[in-house]
Amino acid sequence: MAILPRRKVLITGADGGMGRACARLMGAQDDLVLTDVSAASLDKFAEELRTDGYNVVAEAGDMSDDALIASLVKAVSAAGAPFALVHTAGLSPSLADWQAIMQVNLVATEKLLRALEPALVPGTALVLIASSAGHMFPPMPEVEAILADPLSPAFMATIEGVINHMGGANSPGGMGGISYSLSKKAVHNICTSRGVAWGPKGVRITSISPGMIATPMGKSEIANTSGAQQLLDATPVGRVGTAMDIALAAQFLCSDAASFISGTDLLVDGGGTAGMKLSMGRG
Repeated sequence: MAILPRRKVLITGADGGMGRACARLMGAQDDLVLTDVSAASLDKFAEELRTDGYNVVAEAGDMSDDALIASLVKAVSAAGAPFALVHTAGLSPSLADWQAIMQVNLVATEKLLRALEPALVPGTALVLIASSAGHMFPPMPEVEAILADPLSPAFMATIEGVINHMGGANSPGGMGGISYSLSKKAVHNICTSRGVAWGPKGVRITSISPGMIATPMGKSEIANTSGAQQLLDATPVGRVGTAMDIALAAQFLCSDAASFISGTDLLVDGGGTAGMKLSMGRG
């Protein structure tokens, strides 16, 4: 009996809360290509999935590693067929300093997308995990122009100056908080620009901006940063989100049901962003 080919889905940050939920949900009908930093933990999760009947390829490493990115691109695109990406890998202010946050959330994202571009074929769908924090800034054309070129040799030094000008270590969220919000704002803009550029190729790209989600990272933010608790308090639905809330949104955006959605961001935040903006008088 012939085995019907299945779409491949690359999930980064696959051993994190959102990555695991996306793998469990989407791997029920797609073949998985998973990556995360810790080889031991990723391999254990991949073996759990295989035991449950999932088709999984797992390769651990740092998303700043060009060799890893090249290997992942080959694994997900070798058949020349449409594939999907759910890019959940990221760092938050309670987990890393501002440099690491910017490198992982923005620089590595840009490197991954540039590496994937030659492999894109009609029907490919890409979803980037951003954050509701990226919606908290007003338009900043000069800053956003800097964020649009994260692979520039001068980028990190230039963006450090921007962060310091915005309050730096003396701001409520510190340099890490500003770096996080700027990096996620940049992801929104990446989806807008790539959506325009890639639409004629039959390729869609979107982002998801979670609010407060009950993942290990989200719980760390609630426990350690005042802004996270403020967002949770402002969330009208009255609960913290779950990793599956994000996975269901990612599954939809990668599906044919979302074939007319591209170049935009989806807030999955229980109304928290709207609540925060109203409380700040910016409704």
